Amino acid sequence: MLALIEAWAFGVVLYLFYLFLLWLWKERVETVLVGLFFGTLTAAQFIANKLVDFGVGVAPAGTVIFMTNVAILDVMALYYGRAFALRAVRLGFFFQAAVAFAAWSASVLPPPEWFASRAAVVDSVIAPSARIAVASLTAYIVSSTVDVYIVTRWPRLHVLLRAYSSSVVAQVVDTLVFISLAFGPEVEIIAGQVLVKWLQIPLEALLIYGARRYVATIKK
Repeated sequence: MLALIEAWAFGVVLYLFYLFLLWLWKERVETVLVGLFFGTLTAAQFIANKLVDFGVGVAPAGTVIFMTNVAILDVMALYYGRAFALRAVRLGFFFQAAVAFAAWSASVLPPPEWFASRAAVVDSVIAPSARIAVASLTAYIVSSTVDVYIVTRWPRLHVLLRAYSSSVVAQVVDTLVFISLAFGPEVEIIAGQVLVKWLQIPLEALLIYGARRYVATIKK
């Protein structure tokens, strides 16, 4: 459970940093959000190579920053609409594909002899297998699309209810698709990762409420 508490603390720090960036460039809120969306996607992809026992389940270390990515997507969908958020999702898909290709191409370039042993370690971190890459991209595009459609489906509902319900469903879809494609339908792994993700969803309120003031200022 200590790891889960630490994950919450790290999540709070990340959200406060995002809000600081929004405050710093409050005239360009949508640009900052899109930049954070792409950046957190990439960070989560590389940090995911380490697995963590959160006490309630095992999940990649990148789950912490990935859940902030989900919150950023919800903020874009809530305040800028479905079309804006879906464009970001589609661009994110090609961005992630480009990053995966760049990582793979770097891994196949020959290292100098004196660096060979270290290169093997680096390659294991930066270059996912083709199966993992396909699973990751598929899970991302499906779950993010589901998230955007749910969060924008009932505009009269409270923003937190919309964000939380969309995240709860989307994270089941994301985990189910990724684990099934990458490793097979391992029920225990899927259940553990879903639970870890669900327990971090409440933190989304920090970004949703924090960003609203800046968006409202721009739209006046």
